[in-house]
Amino acid sequence: MLVNQSVDNYDRKTGTYIVAYLDILGITNRIKGKDEEGLALNKLYNLYTHTIHTTKMIQIQENKDIQFKIFSDNIIIAKRVSEDKEQRMKDIRSLLMCAGHLQELAASDSVGWMLRGGITIGQLFIDDVMVWGEALVKAYYLENKVAAYPRVIIDNIVVQEIIGNEILKEYLRLDFDNLYFLNYLNDCSFCGQMLMEGFEIMKAEVNNRFDEKIYQKFCWHMNFINSELDKKNQKKDKKYRLSM
Repeated sequence: MLVNQSVDNYDRKTGTYIVAYLDILGITNRIKGKDEEGLALNKLYNLYTHTIHTTKMIQIQENKDIQFKIFSDNIIIAKRVSEDKEQRMKDIRSLLMCAGHLQELAASDSVGWMLRGGITIGQLFIDDVMVWGEALVKAYYLENKVAAYPRVIIDNIVVQEIIGNEILKEYLRLDFDNLYFLNYLNDCSFCGQMLMEGFEIMKAEVNNRFDEKIYQKFCWHMNFINSELDKKNQKKDKKYRLSM
């Protein structure tokens, strides 16, 4: 049956958005494994709903129109960005805060999972039905082909916009391969305890099913957190030192 074209709206257009494409690592194995009590399913569901609820509860104007698309372990977060320079920086920060909060929560004691992803700015269409655009393609490419480790790669087009901003540049970290990724602990204070406990959850999972590639990602995660806790002076007490 053909769609009734007389009532369809042909005015759909893409706009300029900052887009994060995120992927929770290891979900396929958790789906295939035993999950009689629905532990993995409920962790994932609670991670998503808490992130969305917290984003909407934070009382800043830019958070009101952040949009989410979720399919299993794939998360798209999108925020339209203004052409006005000052407002644009606020829009970008809003998205970085939201993506960072989700990654921080995933790494904490309530979940204990790693994720990777990509963030870019470009043309996008998103509504309740679908998402479309070159920004989605690029963000997915960064997650799927570039990130490799549990990090969210920030596209150079975003880096060039924010690296000169005293506040936003703190969301950037330059990695060993000269790629910038999201410092998701930028807005996190006194988080050593929850990160350590989340790390112990990850460690138990890695030890139960040892795999060299997973171990590699696990070590990257450990080194990043230790480095950030050093900067925050929260690692003076050795109990907050992540170690194998």
